[in-house]
Amino acid sequence: MLELGATMDDQRTLAFFHIMKCGGTSVRVGLAWAAAGRRDGPGIFELNGDIAKVAAGGGRLSGHEDNWRFRDALLPYVVLAMRPAVILGHFRYRDRYESLLDSAHFVTVLRNPVDRIVSLYKYRRYKEGVDIPITTSLEEFLASTRWAKEGHAYVNAFCGRDGLEPRSDEAIGAAIANLRRFAVVGFTERLDEFADQVASCLGRRVSIPAINRSPAPDGVTDPDVAADALERARVICAPDLHVYQEALKMHAATHGVG
Repeated sequence: MLELGATMDDQRTLAFFHIMKCGGTSVRVGLAWAAAGRRDGPGIFELNGDIAKVAAGGGRLSGHEDNWRFRDALLPYVVLAMRPAVILGHFRYRDRYESLLDSAHFVTVLRNPVDRIVSLYKYRRYKEGVDIPITTSLEEFLASTRWAKEGHAYVNAFCGRDGLEPRSDEAIGAAIANLRRFAVVGFTERLDEFADQVASCLGRRVSIPAINRSPAPDGVTDPDVAADALERARVICAPDLHVYQEALKMHAATHGVG
C-alpha cells in the first residue's frame, strides 16, 4: 500500500492551485495541453466545483467548511491513487501535503490582491449567470463580512491548517513558508515567465492563452471603483499584500528579476 508521498515512478503530477481571479482559467488550459497533450480526458483531473459541493454534503451556499475539507482530502487521493499528469482546481495547501512533494509539482499563480478583489467585484457584478451576483458599489461590497474575507484569500489558501487568525503574523508567516515549498509561484502580470518555469519542471513547452476577459463594460469608467474604495481595499487586503510582496521577493531572489 502506498504511504502518503510514496511514488510508483519518477513522473510527478503537476498540481495547479487555482486562486479565483488570478488568471486561472487561461492557466488551466495551458497546463492541461502541456502536461497531457489535450484539454480534457485521460491524464487530466479537473475539479468540478459544483459537484464537489454536492459530494461534500452542502448546497450552493451551505457546507463551506465541509466543502474545503472534502477538497483537502481529495487532492492527496488523486495524486497517489490516480496519478494524473495534471490536477487543476480550487484547492488549498495543507501541512500534511509536504509529504506529497516527491510525487507532485505544486504550482500556483498570484495577482496583486487589490487588483484581484476589484476583479472579483466586477466579475460578480457584471458577468451573467454567476452563482452569487451582486448589485452594490465596491465600497458596499468591501463592507460586507462575506466579501471582506477575500482580503486574506492567499493566507487562507496557503497557511496550511485550520484555527489560525488569518490576519495574524502566524498565519501570514505560515502561508509564506508554505509557498516556498511550491515548485513554481507565478504572477498574472508575468505569465510568460510562469510558463517557462513550469516548462522546466515538465521538460516541455508551456503556452498560456489569453482568454476570459473582464465582463465589465468596455470604454466606461466604473463609478463604483472610487479612490476611497480602493484605499479601503488596500486595508482589507493587507494580509494578502504581505504574502504577495514576499512572493515577489522570493521570485526575484531565485530568478534574479524584480
